[in-house]
Amino acid sequence: MDRKKIKKLQELLIKEKEKLLRGKTHIEEILKKSPKEATGELSTYRTHIADLGSDTYQKEIAAYLTTQETQILMKIDKALRKIEEGIYGKCEKCNKEIDEGRLEAIPYAELCIDCQRELEKRQKK
Repeated sequence: MDRKKIKKLQELLIKEKEKLLRGKTHIEEILKKSPKEATGELSTYRTHIADLGSDTYQKEIAAYLTTQETQILMKIDKALRKIEEGIYGKCEKCNKEIDEGRLEAIPYAELCIDCQRELEKRQKK
């Protein structure tokens, strides 16, 4: 892959990282808030059991999203390190070049499409 394409993908990775960090910070702020702060209600006392479940569900979803974003951020950092080391774009399993189209869609991809399919197939079993 030529330097120009790698530079473009590096910029994509940096933009995605910045976007995820902003979103992660927002979600973490929501998780820190008390139900009173989060909803703007005058009382934290819930009058209906469904409200309690809703609060718990929202916090669980936010925690899940934060975990997912953290995993993607780690992959982005890894991809940026690979660019610096000159080994970006190689499949971690078979060591073949990852297709440019795949990297444009998922610039932090660690596996070529064939190895990714094989992994997903094994995970389904």
